[in-house]
Parts: sequence; C-alpha cells; structure tokens
Amino acid sequence: MADPTPSQQPAASAGSDYPASSVAGTVRSSRGDVAELTFAPLDEAAAIRAVSDAGAGANVLFSGTTRDSFQGKQVTRLEYEAYTSLALKTLRGILEAAHTTAPFSVSSQPPSPSPPPASRITKVYVSHRLGIVPVGETSILIAVSSPHRKEAFVLAEWILEEVKKEVAIWKREVYADGRQIVAPDGQGPAAVWKANFPAS
Repeated sequence: MADPTPSQQPAASAGSDYPASSVAGTVRSSRGDVAELTFAPLDEAAAIRAVSDAGAGANVLFSGTTRDSFQGKQVTRLEYEAYTSLALKTLRGILEAAHTTAPFSVSSQPPSPSPPPASRITKVYVSHRLGIVPVGETSILIAVSSPHRKEAFVLAEWILEEVKKEVAIWKREVYADGRQIVAPDGQGPAAVWKANFPAS
C-alpha cells in the first residue's frame, strides 16, 4: 500500500474548516499528559506550565523551528498538514508509551532510546503547529518534567523521534528560487512535501 499523502487523506490545513488561530484537536493520556495540533503560534511558557510539578526537579523543553535553508536552497516557509483524527490517536499512544515502555540505562543510551519508567517521568506535553510556519517560528514543542534531568532529556528526544516516525503529519518546504520541484503527490512548483508517516 502506498504511503498516504495530503491528497489521499482527510487533512487539517490552513485552507480547511479550521480558522487559522484555532486548535485542530487535543488529546490527553490516562495520566493527564497533553498533546495538541494547532494553527496558532506555539507558546513555550505554556508548555513549561503544562509539565511543572512540585515533585519534578527537571523541566526539559525542545523547540523545533523553521530554518532558512535546506541543501543549499533558501527556504521561505514550511506548511504542515495532518490527518487529524489519526494523528491525535497516534499522539495519545505516544503519551501512554512514555509511561509504560520498559526502562533503559540512561548512562548508555541506545541509538533509538526507549522511554524511562513511569516513576522517573512526571508530565509530558506535545504541541505541533499546522498551516504556515515562517522561518524562525516554532513548529513543535515537547516538554517533559521528571525528578531528574537525564530521564527528561532522553524522553524528550524519544518523543520527537516517535512523532517524526509515526504521526500522520506532512511538511511542505517552500523555496525562494522558484525552481519546479514536484513531489510524488504531484505538488509544485517551488515546493516539496515530506511525509512523516511510514510506509505500511
């Protein structure tokens, strides 16, 4: 089966029924962790507030921003679309797995670390922006709190890799040079879609 693309799946985009300032959807884990898809600019302070806890000695925040170049081409902006219902379902699964997957040794991290045990993680928050994300603006925030810093750092990286690998979100890079760049889904010119969603 071919990879799903924005033209094949129900997508949330800047041209959909969602106003550009709204939240496309939010999910919570059984432990109260939060993940959301939104068209609004992301708020780093809100992410830290969402995971702050009196029992946590470490709050780690990852912020992914749009850079101005890719392989020598000048990037003007990124555009994100999502298969919203599937993306939110997958995000909820990632939140749950963050507390239930088998532990590992943070002193000898494997290339693709598994999350630490629940007793070593306090709260998790993930927010991914949809629609247009200009250069310098944030497309994803991942916040993790834990009694100790190593677990928080490792889990934040694990969540990022899981989101990139599993969540049905597509990124379109738009370039300034005007060259015709046509992706497998036929989109163009001067842009290319990159699917996070894996082949099935």
